[in-house]
Amino acid sequence: MRLLHWLAPVLSIVLISFAFSTVNAQGYPSSIPQRGMIQPVSFDSFHLPGLTQNAQSLAGAPPPNFFQAATGGYGPPSAPGFPMNAGPQAPVNAFPQMTPFEKMFQQHRVDDNGLWSYKDSNHGKKYFFSTEALFAKFRSPGSAKFGNDGTISYFGMVQDELEDATDDEFTTTAQSLNFFDHVTYDVIPNLFSPGTRLRWGWNNDDESGFEFTGWWLASADSEWSAITNSTHKPNPNNQAIMDILLSPPNFIDPTGRGVVTTIPGVTAADINSILQNELMNLASLPLDDGTVNGVSVPYDLDFRIKVVSQAWGTNATWMSTPMIDKKNLKVRGLAGVRYMKVKEGFGFVGRDSGLLYSDATTFTSIRPDLKLFSHPTGSDENSDGIIDNAGVVEDDDAGGTTGTATAFFAAPLDPATDIPVTPYTTVVDSRVDTDLAGPEIGFQFDLGGDKLKIWGQTKFGIMANREKINLSGDNVGIGIRANPDDTNRPKALIDATATDPTPNAFTDASTHTHVSPIFEQSIFAEMAIFEHVPVLKRMKILEEAKFKVGYTYIAAGEIARPFDSIRWQGMPTRGLFPSIEVKREKWNVGTWSVGIDWLY
Repeated sequence: MRLLHWLAPVLSIVLISFAFSTVNAQGYPSSIPQRGMIQPVSFDSFHLPGLTQNAQSLAGAPPPNFFQAATGGYGPPSAPGFPMNAGPQAPVNAFPQMTPFEKMFQQHRVDDNGLWSYKDSNHGKKYFFSTEALFAKFRSPGSAKFGNDGTISYFGMVQDELEDATDDEFTTTAQSLNFFDHVTYDVIPNLFSPGTRLRWGWNNDDESGFEFTGWWLASADSEWSAITNSTHKPNPNNQAIMDILLSPPNFIDPTGRGVVTTIPGVTAADINSILQNELMNLASLPLDDGTVNGVSVPYDLDFRIKVVSQAWGTNATWMSTPMIDKKNLKVRGLAGVRYMKVKEGFGFVGRDSGLLYSDATTFTSIRPDLKLFSHPTGSDENSDGIIDNAGVVEDDDAGGTTGTATAFFAAPLDPATDIPVTPYTTVVDSRVDTDLAGPEIGFQFDLGGDKLKIWGQTKFGIMANREKINLSGDNVGIGIRANPDDTNRPKALIDATATDPTPNAFTDASTHTHVSPIFEQSIFAEMAIFEHVPVLKRMKILEEAKFKVGYTYIAAGEIARPFDSIRWQGMPTRGLFPSIEVKREKWNVGTWSVGIDWLY
C-alpha cells in the first residue's frame, strides 16, 4: 500500500479523544461494573434490560456465549454406511478472539520506490531433493613434452651415424619425419567420466535456506600407444617366434652372425625378416643423464602413456535471504564449507629389443646407438611384403636405391663380462592424491517461475591442500649401451643378478600442505514437464518433480599433477634415477548433468 501522509495526524486526534476510555480486548471482562467501558458492537442489549447498545457501563455479568468459547468437537459417529464423524462442529465466533487464519510468518518492508510490501506464509520449511547423472570431462595433461626438457632428440644423437649408413639425401628427409621422436602429452585422448550427484536441503519462509551436496566421478582412464601411429604394425603370425626371441638368453649371436639359428624350423633369414617387420620406429624418452645434451632412449617394441583422473566432493552451504528480490529474479548470498578429493595417476611403459641395427656386416662394425629405419612413408617401396623395414632402407621415391638393402641386428656386449644387452622394459608410475578442504562464499541467482526456472551458483574458496605424491619405476636409462668405460656413450643400466633382480628400480614419496584457491560456477534449468507427459503425469512420485539439466565447472589452482611432478633423470650406473620435482598448475573438470528435482 502507499503511505498516506495525512493519515498520521488524523489518527492521532482520534486516539487522543479516547485517552480516558477503557476498552476490553482479549479475555473475559471483570464481573464488576466498570465505568466507561465500551461494549463490543456484537453485544445485544435486548437481553439486558436497562442497557442500550454501546452503553458506557455494564450492569451485570455478560450473557452466556457472549465471548467466544472453545471450539467444540465433532458430533458422535454416524451410522454404518455414512461418513465417519459427519456431525456438525460447534460454531466459531470470530470476535473478539484471534482469527484462525493468523499467519506463521509475516514480513513487511519498504521498497526502493517508497511502496510498502507485505509477505506472509504458513507453509514453513520447504524441502528439496535432487538426483543427477553426471558426464564429466577432466583437464588434459596439456602440450608439455613427455620427458626432460632440453634433451637432444634421438635424430640429433645419431645424425652422423645415420648419414654414414645412408647418404645426405636420406638423412635430410629423415629429419622431417618421425625418427623415434619425442612426444607431447596432447597425444593423450580426452578424459571422460560418468558420475552422480545428490542435493538435499530446505528453504525457509524468508527464503533463506541450507543445502548439502555430494558428488562422485568415476575413474577416467585414457591411454595412447605409439603403435597406433606407426606406419607398419606387428604381424600376429610372428608372435610365437618373437616370444622366444625376447626371452633370455639373448637371441643375438655375439660372434658376428647376427642372429641365432637354434629355433627348430626357423632359419636365420626367417628371424632377420621377422625382426625387420616386428621392430617399429615408435618414439623416445628424453632424459637427463648428467651430460650436457642428455640422452633420448628409443623404444622399438612398445611405447604407451596412460593418465588416470578421479574426483569426488561434498558441500554444506547456507543461503541468505534475497539481496535482490524482484518478481522473477532473486539473488542470495552463499557461505559454506567444502571438501574435495582429486586422485590422478600417470603411467609409462616402454619396451625395447636392446638391439642396434644398420648396414653393418659384423658385430664389430655395428654403428653406436643407431637403429636404422626406412622413411616412415607407409609404402612397401622394395616390394618385400614389409612396410618401412627396420634395418633396411627401401627404394627412394625416384626409384633409385639408397643406402642398405640388408639388415644386421646386434646386441652390444659388456667388454669386461661379455654379457650382452637383453630386451628390457621401462616402467614409470606416478600418483598424486590431493585433499582440499576449507570455507567458500558466493551468490546464487534464481530467474523465472514455477514452470521454468534458471538458476545458478558462483562460489569462491580458499582450501587447505594436502597432497601426497608417490613415484616408482624401473629401468629408466638408455639400454642399448653396454660399455661402462666408454667416455661418450657409457653404460646406463645395471645388470641384474640372482641376488638383485631389479637393480634399476626406484621409489620416491613426499607429502606437502599448502593453500589452493578454488572456483565453481554452475547453471541449471528446471522445467515442470512431467505433468505434460501422458504416462508420467499419473505417477505419484513425479507430482512435485521437475526435470533438471545443467553444467558445472570446478577449477582449483596450485594442484600437483603426476606427469608434471617428475624430474626425468636416468642413469642408474651413476646413481641417477627419476625423482619427485613438484610442479603445480590449474586443475579443472567440467560436468554436464541430467536429473530430477523434488519439492516436498
